[in-house]
Amino acid sequence: MNGDAISIRPAVDFAWRTFKRRCDLFVAILLTTFAGWVALEAVVIAGHRLGIVLWVAAHLAFLIFFASIQVGFLRICLALHDGREPAFTDIFAPLPISLQFLAGQVVYLLMVVVGTALLIVPGAYLGTRYSLFAFCTSSTDLRLAGSFKRSAKLTAGRMSTLFSILVALFLFNVAGASLIGVGLFVTVPVSVLVMTAVDRQLSTTRQVEDIGRDGQI
Repeated sequence: MNGDAISIRPAVDFAWRTFKRRCDLFVAILLTTFAGWVALEAVVIAGHRLGIVLWVAAHLAFLIFFASIQVGFLRICLALHDGREPAFTDIFAPLPISLQFLAGQVVYLLMVVVGTALLIVPGAYLGTRYSLFAFCTSSTDLRLAGSFKRSAKLTAGRMSTLFSILVALFLFNVAGASLIGVGLFVTVPVSVLVMTAVDRQLSTTRQVEDIGRDGQI
């Protein structure tokens, strides 16, 4: 496989250019997420006398709401990369996909946490290998297992470069959070847009490789 299939500069250029052009949309998405979190806290505080049942129900509802927005966010970024012009109303994904995405996040988190507990390296490996599962879930009709398999297929042979990108984006968001959290309104959208471009690059490369392999048969 072509190990240098990821072109970082074009990905960053696309991310920054797109953020500047549609920053109003990205700010609206993040403010909606923040409003959902505020509503969660208000419900929990107001209903604390109702005990653990309300607490669990409120947090579960928020997680589903958050998953829906995340899928919508990814789809909006993918649409922008493909030359389409999504609207704010595209932010909410259907419930079945949101639930599948939420389940995928739980599986991904468990893999990374357990892998990190095993001397860190396995966690970094699994986190990188399956880092594109969210895009695979959002942009295809694949089920949960299929999304993880496709991520593994896309990232194979590009792990070191992709790991470097993920670390850089993590530090970028840490810097954004250090600015009283306000910086996240820039770093989060830009980071997702960078990974959108990376996903599209790897998807295109994989298609070309598959076509070439089929032509040799």
